[in-house]
Amino acid sequence: MVLIYEDLCPICGKDLSFEEIEKGICLTEKKKICEELGFEFESFFEKCVAPLREIQRMWAKRILRGESFSLVAPTGIGKTSFGLSMALFLATKGKKSYVIFPTSLLVKQAVSTLKLFAEKLKLDAGFNEIKNISIGFYYSEVKKDEFVENLRNFDIIITTSQFLAKNFEMLKDFRFHFIFVDDVDAVLKSSKNVDRILQVLAREEKGVLVVSTATAKVGRKAELFRKVLNFSIGSSQFYLRNIEDVIANGASLGEILTKLGKGGIIYARSIEECEKLYENLKDFRVGIVTSKDSKDFELFLKGEIDHLIGTAHHYGALVRGIDLPEKVRFAVFIGCPVHGIKVEDIDRVSPSMLKILAHLYRDDERIEKFIPKLRFVEKVSEELRKALKEVMTEKEVLVKDAVVRKGEIIFPDVRTYLQASGRTSRLTVSGLTKGASFVFESDEEILRAFIERAKIFDLSFKSFSEIDLERLRKEIDESREVRREVKLIKPALFIVESPTKAKQIARFFGKPGIRFIDSVPVYEVPTENYLLLITATLGHITDLVTNRGFHGVEGFTPIYTTIKRCKNCGTQFTESTCPKCKGNEFEDSRRIISTLRKVAEEAEVVIIGTDPDAEGEKICWDLRCLLCGEIKRAEFHEVTKRAIVSALKELKQPNLNLVKSQILRRIEDRWIGFELSQKLQNNFGRKNLSAGRAQTPVLGWIIDRYRESRKKKTIAVLQDLDITLELETSEKELNVKVELIEQRVEKRTPLPPYTTNSLLFDANAILKISTKQTMQIAQDLFENGLITYHRTDSTRVSEVGMNIAKEFLGEHFQGREWFSEGAHECIRPTRAIDRNSLERLIYEQILVVENFTWMHFALYDLIFRRFMASQCRDFEVTVKKFRIYVNGKEFEEERIVNANGKAYDLFKSVWVRKDLNPGIYRTKVEIRKVPVASLLTQAELIKLMKERGIGRPSTYATIVDKLFSRNYVIEKNGKLIPTKDGIEVYEYLVANYERFISENRTKALEEKMDAIERGEMDYLEALKELYEEIKLIR
Repeated sequence: MVLIYEDLCPICGKDLSFEEIEKGICLTEKKKICEELGFEFESFFEKCVAPLREIQRMWAKRILRGESFSLVAPTGIGKTSFGLSMALFLATKGKKSYVIFPTSLLVKQAVSTLKLFAEKLKLDAGFNEIKNISIGFYYSEVKKDEFVENLRNFDIIITTSQFLAKNFEMLKDFRFHFIFVDDVDAVLKSSKNVDRILQVLAREEKGVLVVSTATAKVGRKAELFRKVLNFSIGSSQFYLRNIEDVIANGASLGEILTKLGKGGIIYARSIEECEKLYENLKDFRVGIVTSKDSKDFELFLKGEIDHLIGTAHHYGALVRGIDLPEKVRFAVFIGCPVHGIKVEDIDRVSPSMLKILAHLYRDDERIEKFIPKLRFVEKVSEELRKALKEVMTEKEVLVKDAVVRKGEIIFPDVRTYLQASGRTSRLTVSGLTKGASFVFESDEEILRAFIERAKIFDLSFKSFSEIDLERLRKEIDESREVRREVKLIKPALFIVESPTKAKQIARFFGKPGIRFIDSVPVYEVPTENYLLLITATLGHITDLVTNRGFHGVEGFTPIYTTIKRCKNCGTQFTESTCPKCKGNEFEDSRRIISTLRKVAEEAEVVIIGTDPDAEGEKICWDLRCLLCGEIKRAEFHEVTKRAIVSALKELKQPNLNLVKSQILRRIEDRWIGFELSQKLQNNFGRKNLSAGRAQTPVLGWIIDRYRESRKKKTIAVLQDLDITLELETSEKELNVKVELIEQRVEKRTPLPPYTTNSLLFDANAILKISTKQTMQIAQDLFENGLITYHRTDSTRVSEVGMNIAKEFLGEHFQGREWFSEGAHECIRPTRAIDRNSLERLIYEQILVVENFTWMHFALYDLIFRRFMASQCRDFEVTVKKFRIYVNGKEFEEERIVNANGKAYDLFKSVWVRKDLNPGIYRTKVEIRKVPVASLLTQAELIKLMKERGIGRPSTYATIVDKLFSRNYVIEKNGKLIPTKDGIEVYEYLVANYERFISENRTKALEEKMDAIERGEMDYLEALKELYEEIKLIR
């Protein structure tokens, strides 16, 4: 695929040719483009410890570049040994370091480790004494006077976080080049420590702060790290699990403890229940841990007791902050974690909880009236509280994922379950350990709701009868064996288009650490095989130049450069100044490329997860050409954890056929657009006129329909009977005879799920949303993980989709694949959650979305209903055929008068009309003059484009939008009307260049591009044919 990237060579800054990309050499300076430079620290670390692991190499590169960050890594990767060896390495370069530990014991261990390192390296190192390299340390057994006396002469200082807080006066004038915080939780216990650390960091000399991830909630003060050092502290609570989740009703707790052996944590709902369990389990070595008493936890660490009992609360002592993969092996829950609201709590609940409760009771007329006002709930909170008290006292409601009883609502707390059970499965240097979690729950309603809500988190439970405890114990033990031949987790740059998608993917795996590189956020989270560095390109990063070759193509070689966006007028361009307002202040994708190159240098592999279509593939190809290292493609059609994990396991190479198709489409758009636009501008003497091949026939349809609509026909509306006939009469009333000539009941198959064109049609026809808005809203729904990819012409339903429908529909489910060729799927929801439940779960923050409006919920509802209806059994319709006699004429009319079935209830796919009783009527008549053909709507225009083969799922909305932006078409009352400019431009183009912009020619070119996508046609041959054709315009 021969192309050139203008001024994007990372070595010389000039053009980067495809030959240079393939050879990996800058031909101007004869240097390797992607040379992996060895660095001194690598051999230093190997002498101290062992060869650098991939993650440690990444950390080293960041530190030596002067970047501060939060350590995100599995247990046992060697964070502490890395921090100590880096401090020692920097000391050999004359730089000062400060290493902070939470306890004196860890300070002692660190000193012992550094002594061992110094011995291996044969360094003249003094510990609390001055030598060639001087290392000072302090804890309670050290003489403070001697330590303080030499404090200024130490190259490395090692203390506890408590020392920092109590003795800051001694340190405040120091400036450290490297500060390593081994346990950030201990430091953040005092918010002033953040200020203290920032004060002693040598920021003017690119001093580096490295901190561990947090287990507790990070306070506001830690936000200073983001403002001053461009990183946010991540959490060590990662959502990685290899756990058998089991409903243990009917089993014996004693049997589980006996057969699985040591290392169980037993969770109860209250301290009182914990104490009862403790008494009942006297035959086992158990202890209790609370926030006030952790003595038994120390005994557990020493192996003097086998199991711990604690409460299952979100911030419970045994729920968070425990990272003991060798010790903690399984969990038992005596009761599902829940939290509840009683009627007497209503006066105290937050506005957010009021919204949630209102949604639960939204079908009650006393609450229904508040639903539209929930955005401003504070204004109606008193009235709403009063109404909720009444309803809660009287009413029970059946909700899938909560328990609503008279006077009480119980919400399953799946997040706490995930956190607590997650203690049993931890990511270590040897891989992800296996754990098990057993749930005992006697309340069937709570259990049902808990299992339902767990599905939202992709959790599924087995019954106890499915579990072989002996086999499970073996698997748990084997996963904890230290393996020499283990596939180590490695850093991977994971690139998507949008910041929303990047953020959403990061959330699947925990609370990410965040770095800001040139203001570009990079989210950092571990998966089982990768440490993902997730960031976004903000769409395409290159486009064809305008000032070289034939509209950006030299000798059939396309020339690409970075994309600029004017800060003044918003115009997108590739030149050095804005062509519209001549401004020179703009955002340039060069900044994104620069950031991606920096992060790619750290990573062992670059994974590109752009959208699964030709546009996404072109972005992928650009990144493959512009970045160094191993490049892989991750393809996913929904932004869910399930889909991302699957894509990361099945990485591919970029699809070059898709890339060629996109490039040809872009070149064709540029060539025909520029050539015809120049003709228009010269002919009409106006620089604001432009044209395109696909838009022109579409504009013609609008004009043809507009002209046809000016012709009128007469109709008679028989208002009482809901009958419209083509009939002329001057009478105000008519005698009408109605005869029933046929009646039948038919089975009707529901409509298939949405494709792009059918979604655009219905969104415009039903919701009155424009095609451009619909595509943007669908993009938001996709990126927030709520629907599958929305640019598709396939109606196919995957097995995952059918399982979602089966879960929602129950006995109404039939299941249809709606088979069509290709890997793409229909547009469908990613979970069995209807609109009302979606709104409630967003209020509960179970699902996190950004900037949702009523249109997002309305479009989601449309997609959800259409998809679920498509998976229902056939529905029944009653069809009646009538013969109508009026004014001496005879008419026949067939109408559906009734429809029944779940599919119809979900999606009204047929028009049910008023039934007619046979007989003779005297009825009023209204005579109207109506257009022979009505003006087109956006919905009808999209339907025509699909039927006539103009445009593709990715271009339908763009074609329509261009007609509006060029002022060739306006919209009035939902109808499309051509402007004077539109008619004149179209007539000029048809008169002079019809062969280039005809419907048949445009359709043929679309088919040619499809053939290139399928690998059935040569790209270069098609480009040459296109060039020969375009030359005829000149």
